[in-house]
Formats: sequence, structure tokens, C-alpha cells
Amino acid sequence: MRLRTTRFTWMLLVAVPFVACVLAMPAVADRDHRDDEKAMTGVWLTESPAGWVVQSEAGVFRGDTRMRWELEEDENGLISGFNLWFSPSSVSEGRPSVGAMCMVGARNGRNVVITESRIRDRLVPTFEFECGHRRGDRARCVGNGLASQPPVALTGQMMRLENSDEDAGELPVALINAVRTFCSVGGQIPEIPLLGSPTCQAPHSDAFYMPPGAWLCCDLSTGQCVMP
Repeated sequence: MRLRTTRFTWMLLVAVPFVACVLAMPAVADRDHRDDEKAMTGVWLTESPAGWVVQSEAGVFRGDTRMRWELEEDENGLISGFNLWFSPSSVSEGRPSVGAMCMVGARNGRNVVITESRIRDRLVPTFEFECGHRRGDRARCVGNGLASQPPVALTGQMMRLENSDEDAGELPVALINAVRTFCSVGGQIPEIPLLGSPTCQAPHSDAFYMPPGAWLCCDLSTGQCVMP
């Protein structure tokens, strides 16, 4: 009887930690998933075109823009990444505008602040976003221009892609890789003529493909585009 009791005790000593470990595994995985949802890491797209308004010498103008953010947030809530955006109309003669921006930011609870600058002058901040993001794949953002440009404000909702590797949208993958490398580790300014139409001429030498089969020739330093 004593031998059986001893065996049973040893079985409990071995089994209980094992069962506890097995039960804890889903909880750890679930906590890691929740932590990932809290961070801004990932690729974000405007769920619908974000609206903007700008004050110019000619008056007030309104329009919309589409954005693709690629962000990475570390354990301290510090954020880095870049923004590729396209607006079908601009203040300047209603022409399309595009831009490639480097981004840095920080989180305080659910509040996220991100500052961006043009890739051709990345030490001069041009725009700031304030986003509300507690967790999940959506963030509501408002933005305003800084002193380097006319008064401008923007509002929109960003949605995180579930599989960022498969959905580059309408942007060439080589362009995304070039801007990512430039903003994260420096190097030469991304030059896009090899990706696009050979008819693009300086200063609008950065080519962007816009479905259903049209090209835009753009100057990323100013954001202005022309049709080739």
C-alpha cells in the first residue's frame, strides 16, 4: 500500500507540471498575438481615400489621397518606416501628386504620433500624424502639415494587411524595396526610371504605374506629376 502511494505521489509530481505547461502554451501564444495587435508593425493602407484640406494663396482646396505605410514598432514603442502616397489631384493645376516619405514615431498607450519627411530632404519634417490605435488592424488618424509647407490637414482610417508579402497594391515591388532601404539604412536616393516608362524626362523622371495601363512621370522632390 505504501509503495502504491509513493508511486502515485511521484506520478502527480511529474504530471502536474507537464499539464500546467501544456495549458500555459495557448495562453502564451494568445498573449504574444495580442502584443502583436497592439503594435503598429506591418503594412497599412488607407481603408478608403483619406481626405485633405489645404490653405493656399488662391484659396482653400480639398482632395483625397491613398497611402501605403510600412512600419516597425519596437518593444519601447518607438516606430520607424515609410509612406508611399498618391493623390489624384493637387493644388497645382489639379495634377496628380505622389510622394515617398520616411517616417519615425512613438506610442503612448493608444496614442501614436508619427512624423514624416520627404526622401529627398529627410532631415526636414513636413507632416505629422496622430493616430488612435489600441489593438487590432485599424487605426484612425489625423494629420497636419508643419512649417515647411502651407497649412494642410488630413483625416483617414488605416487598415493593416493580413499578408503584406502578397499585396503591394499598384506599386512596383522594386520601388517599395528601394524606399525601405533608403529610409532604414541610408544610401542613394531611390531612382525609379528603370521601373517605369522610358518616356519620362527630368525633372519628372520617377515613373509610377497607375492602372489600367497608364504611367505618371513624377518629381518626388516636389510631389508633382505629369502624364507622359
